[in-house]
Amino acid sequence: MTADQISEIRPAICEVIKGTPDTCATLEITGHPEKWMQLVDHTINAAYPHGDDPEERVKSQPLTLTGLKVSNWEPNKFATFEMAAFDAIEVAEWIDGYFIHVLNCPPGGYHVDVALEKL
Repeated sequence: MTADQISEIRPAICEVIKGTPDTCATLEITGHPEKWMQLVDHTINAAYPHGDDPEERVKSQPLTLTGLKVSNWEPNKFATFEMAAFDAIEVAEWIDGYFIHVLNCPPGGYHVDVALEKL
């Protein structure tokens, strides 16, 4: 967990929680548009640049989300997750872990561009 990145991610999650189900947050690693994630309600859609099952890869992360399951994925493109938990800090920590362990961002060495939109 990297505190600076959590502090960049958490406000977007809070906005999604306040605006559920009509608010979407897109998180993109600054300078790396291929490393992205979208959060709407209890759904996370994210870049997934691997050919193996995302459920197994995500289980190897040090952090987990309550009730997280893969609902859709396409190898080397994206993975969509449904989650039961919706605590802003827990979700922000998981997203940070995903950026580090799945999208290979350097721990503490990346920044996030955030875009919020009403659906």
